[in-house]
Amino acid sequence: MKKNLILASLAALALVPSTAMAQPDRHDRHDVREARRDVREAQRDLRDAKWDYRHEVRDYNRTHPWNARFRYQRFTVGARIQPAYFGNRYVITDYGRFRWARPGVNQRWVRHFDDALLVNVRTGRVVKVVYNAFR
Repeated sequence: MKKNLILASLAALALVPSTAMAQPDRHDRHDVREARRDVREAQRDLRDAKWDYRHEVRDYNRTHPWNARFRYQRFTVGARIQPAYFGNRYVITDYGRFRWARPGVNQRWVRHFDDALLVNVRTGRVVKVVYNAFR
């Protein structure tokens, strides 16, 4: 009898710490709520940034209508293009509006249908491509 009482008390003592540890701390729950709130705010900021970008593209397309004298060709980095593709009428001077890198020496951003190309004007090589930039 005494042995059973000792075993029962030991079992009860063994269960008490495990149930206490299973309870989440009030601060832990607060941290989780705060982390979820931060994620929601980050998603909202991303959604707002996409909205702003779409409206910048829409405004740019309204003020700079696109009409090319050639067919669309999908250029890749390293391709050599003819000077007609990066003539003055296709130059994008407000590249900062779209948060693109500043062109280096002898480089310029040009529009080719919905794509934006960073072209080295001395060699005619495409340095960087932003596909569907004006969609």
